[in-house]
Amino acid sequence: MLAASGIGIFIWGTNENAGVYLGRLATLHRESSKTGAAENDMKTIIILFSLAMVGVAAVPFEVSGSGPGSIQITTTPDMAVVSWRDKGGRPWTAEFSLDPAKSLIASIGVNGKTIISRAQPVYRAATGKRRGGFDQFFDFPPSHPDGTRSFIGNFQLTAGRARFEGDRLDISFDGLQLGIFHGSIHYFFFPGSTLIQQRAIVTTDEPDTAFFYDAGIRMTVDEDRRAGGTMETKINYYDPAGKLQTVMSPHVSEWNPVAVRYRTLSAATGVGSVAVFPPPHRYFMARDYTSNMGYLWHSSWRGNVSLGIRQLPDDNSPYYPWMNAPPGTQQELDLFLLLDDRPATAVLDSVLAYTHHDRFITLDGYQTFAPHWHFAYTVQAMEHGVSWTPPFKPVLKEMGVNIAMLMDFHGDGHPSDISDIRLEELKSYFDACRAQSDGNFLLLPSEEMSSYLGGHWGIVFPKPVYWFMKRNPTDPFRTTDPKYGAIYHVGSSEDAIALLRAESGFMYQTHPRTKGSTGFPDQIKDSEQLKSPFHWGGGWKAMNTDLSSPRLGDRGFNTVDDMNNWGLHKRALGEVDVFQIDTTHELYGHMNVNYLQLPATPSFEDWAAALSAISTGKYFTTTGEVLMPHSVIEANADLLTVKVAAVWTFPLRIAEIVWGDGKETHRHIIPLTDTKEFDQKEFTWQMTAPDWKWARLALWDIAGNGAFTTPTWKN
Repeated sequence: MLAASGIGIFIWGTNENAGVYLGRLATLHRESSKTGAAENDMKTIIILFSLAMVGVAAVPFEVSGSGPGSIQITTTPDMAVVSWRDKGGRPWTAEFSLDPAKSLIASIGVNGKTIISRAQPVYRAATGKRRGGFDQFFDFPPSHPDGTRSFIGNFQLTAGRARFEGDRLDISFDGLQLGIFHGSIHYFFFPGSTLIQQRAIVTTDEPDTAFFYDAGIRMTVDEDRRAGGTMETKINYYDPAGKLQTVMSPHVSEWNPVAVRYRTLSAATGVGSVAVFPPPHRYFMARDYTSNMGYLWHSSWRGNVSLGIRQLPDDNSPYYPWMNAPPGTQQELDLFLLLDDRPATAVLDSVLAYTHHDRFITLDGYQTFAPHWHFAYTVQAMEHGVSWTPPFKPVLKEMGVNIAMLMDFHGDGHPSDISDIRLEELKSYFDACRAQSDGNFLLLPSEEMSSYLGGHWGIVFPKPVYWFMKRNPTDPFRTTDPKYGAIYHVGSSEDAIALLRAESGFMYQTHPRTKGSTGFPDQIKDSEQLKSPFHWGGGWKAMNTDLSSPRLGDRGFNTVDDMNNWGLHKRALGEVDVFQIDTTHELYGHMNVNYLQLPATPSFEDWAAALSAISTGKYFTTTGEVLMPHSVIEANADLLTVKVAAVWTFPLRIAEIVWGDGKETHRHIIPLTDTKEFDQKEFTWQMTAPDWKWARLALWDIAGNGAFTTPTWKN
């Protein structure tokens, strides 16, 4: 009891703010006693105690459906409790407070042991304005006259609900304000898993919005408290060189950014541990350079331990491809938590399995193919010698890339030269690629052009070919040299097409409808090259980013789907399009590969088989977490039967059968909410596709990772 002017006031209840109010009241009482102003301060004291002692009523909470029973939801007057079992059969519970005055997450634990206690989600965002549309890559929002704005999320719980999606549970809470965004906080639970997906779903009505977000979780960890209000919290991660680090989080309120490998931090939380990480690919805005900019952060301050993910506002370049938020869309801002009662380093290692330790795993009968690298390899090899091992080679080999198609002379070398300098550089290109190719690694030489055939396009031949990108009026199209053999002189679109046909070459539209291919292939819709079989189609990469989509790379898909509706037979080819890399880079977040149906890695002396697999569509493309070793689309008139054998790490979200009738693109979405993590299955689906002309299949998981096939055409 605290006495004030002879009035007895008692502290009761369980309000978490009571201690704060009590401290303020004690201070007021001492000061008023000294000044004789106790009577005047009594109204203030009574109001403060009322705030502390009178709990805010619990918000309404609704439950939709009951699920199959693998996850259960129960409620009390002030709590929603999720119960489930992990793959070992151990019982887990997650308790969410329905009292707005308390931490949203009261506790999460296993077998009666608390892993997370009194926790809150953390979100921050920065917003700017787009110029030139949502597919504009060369855009830097901070340079817009309106500037940018930064916001800290404000969460005031107003309502909650639980909804079953197959055998998984989505429990959500309204009341999130994130600057120009507003929405709700969601937690997704998966049977047999200790993976929890934290997602803010937010929307804005402002036009042309570009943004990025930071996210985290703030937990109370009493075990880390030390004398004097300090903390002793150990943070675990793999540094960019791949070495395990355990560091003491500084006792400061600031976020402490850190560059890590595998995009993951972990920390002990008393009897258990927590690891946090972003979606492996969806969180990373497409950049030309994949330097590790420190995408994780941690903080330990006054009883709270916080772990999270973040974006850096810019990388000192004249453009930076922020995420897009078209008006009215539901943007999904994800953060993943992995919990266990094991040590923090063990939980950290468990995260790595979701991306196969950032490696594209071996599949029998397939070789991995990754095109579009601007390493400026040739000019470096000419300086160091062909026996010099370039820094990118061990990186790609460690990631499981079998075939890397380089695109040298893109800002390096002398591609427009029409003298022996060009020929010498081409010979060095071929010699250097040959020297660094081996039994399971092939460096395949190609180039990216920006003239004659529209936008930017990659050109590749089944063998070394010597050619000039310019032609004097008096030069013949083809000449012969005693040292180099046939030499081609290209000075027009007709010459480029003739070269492709003469040497059985191939081309594809790199980064269609963005960057240097803005407006293409649309502007060459009726061109000879686009209609020719040597034109593969368009490159696919996860840019630009719209987090309201369950898939990555909608721009690339839309382009190739449109080309097929034009009556062409075109494919999407996964490409990377980055410049220099080394072992410290965050490359995996930007990566995809094509799995080509090949029994072995082709040698440098005979790489034609790799190009043949692409030109005949014998491949699928993936970010690595979802694989489709076998798939087929069969048709009986307008009835499509789709069969696929799939393997995945994260639980799957949807399958989509995408098809076109020559006018529009259609999607048949199949929820896969009954799939578990780290599983495989053979699926068969049937659907009617009236007047279909082409169809393809894609699978997407809960983190936005995916895989897709090349199209099947009716004729």
